[in-house]
Amino acid sequence: VQAPVPSLVLLRSMAPSGPKRVRRKRAPGELPSLWDYPNALQLLDSLDIKRSHAEPLLRTLAAKCVQTQPGETWADMGVSAQNLLEIGLPKKACQVLESTVPFSNKIASCRTSADGSTTKFIIELRDGHKVESVVMRHDDRTTICVSSQVGCQMGCAFCATGTLPIVGDLDAGEIVEQLLFAQYMEAKDGRLPVRNCVFMGMGEPLNNYDSVIAAVRTMTDLQQLGQLALPQSRVTISTVGVVPRMKQLVQDMPGLSLALSLHAPTQELREQIVPSAKNVPLQELLAAMDLHLEQKTARAMIEYVLLAGVNDTDDCASELGRLLAPRARKVMVNLIPYNPGASSMPGGFKAPAHERVERFQQILAACSIMTRVRREMGQDIAGACGQLALTETGQAKTAEDLEDFVAWRRRQPQEAKQAVSQECAALAAKAIAGEASHEASSPAKQRLAIFSANSWKWLQMASLASFAIAALWLGPRTWKARMKSLRRPE
Repeated sequence: VQAPVPSLVLLRSMAPSGPKRVRRKRAPGELPSLWDYPNALQLLDSLDIKRSHAEPLLRTLAAKCVQTQPGETWADMGVSAQNLLEIGLPKKACQVLESTVPFSNKIASCRTSADGSTTKFIIELRDGHKVESVVMRHDDRTTICVSSQVGCQMGCAFCATGTLPIVGDLDAGEIVEQLLFAQYMEAKDGRLPVRNCVFMGMGEPLNNYDSVIAAVRTMTDLQQLGQLALPQSRVTISTVGVVPRMKQLVQDMPGLSLALSLHAPTQELREQIVPSAKNVPLQELLAAMDLHLEQKTARAMIEYVLLAGVNDTDDCASELGRLLAPRARKVMVNLIPYNPGASSMPGGFKAPAHERVERFQQILAACSIMTRVRREMGQDIAGACGQLALTETGQAKTAEDLEDFVAWRRRQPQEAKQAVSQECAALAAKAIAGEASHEASSPAKQRLAIFSANSWKWLQMASLASFAIAALWLGPRTWKARMKSLRRPE
């Protein structure tokens, strides 16, 4: 018999206090890297080098970073002044090689999962703090999950990053270097280059907005990274709901993809799972997401971590379906079964059984909402969703964990699938009908209905009044002549 899941309120009371945010400063005499583009331009200005040389310089050095093992100096990586002169850069530009370093970060450790699909890097930053990034290899694409902060101040109940004791922002260069490290490792092993990037690692990206935007501009700029650059539509920023920054993102970079970490269908439940939700009403959050949807043809992603006995019930699925049904053509729900050890609180949570995941998915599908169950990659190296907490290995898996949800569902008899589908369709229909009934009974809808019923009567009265005024103004004879002309056939 499985142990019962602890009360969510009890778990919240046992949660560690939020980490303290610190300002990370560069040490005196410490050389910068060039991958923070705004700072790189300032460096060129200080060396009296034209800014127009910045992009060809970065393209050349980025290509070298992928071809050569990372080193502490450009000379260690085989880059000389002659290399820059050969591509037409002026002699003065060669000063950059002595004034910068190839990387301000270094790879502290690197582990690959048993099936070879996932590699996790622990990256030591210039001041000794560490973050993680994860490379995930699918059949048709390779994706990197990057970190934007050391730790995270959002304190989500299901996330291990909330256990880290300190919080600090990464600069744009430290984010870009995670991509360059991944491109080097994939090229070295003869694998496909990274073509997708998700800001779903450590930290809340929109709490480090300026650095994240600067990093994305470099990561997606062909002029700066050449063939290593990513299409902007393949960069996804995940957020638990920093509404002002969500609105600003629509203006600054409308081409980016958005992933909203929702995790609950109601305000009350979401506040217990995501503490920062206390400051963000659910409707205000969805309104900010709607602004993004108006600018994009591609679907936005709704992330939903399934916690057994907490937010995985039929009622939660029905309520979520009712909430997202008006946006069904614009969103895709990504269901994430909870990963072992991915919790910021003692006691933690449990992953739902495959049967419960199936019912949740089917209810949403019956509401015409595209729904996928995320394939969990890297659990054995603590590299799966919510597990990034600078640990080397994940928890041992049970037999059920070892079998992917998709593989499990393929084994189920067709009759069983149909029975579940029909039952879930009935629940979804009831939820949608309840939404329609709720809207019809709302005061605003009632006022609109009364206005619609009376509007025709007012239109008729206004028309008769217009005819009467016209008759008085034109006079009886003129009015009769005008009416005869209207009735006379052509």
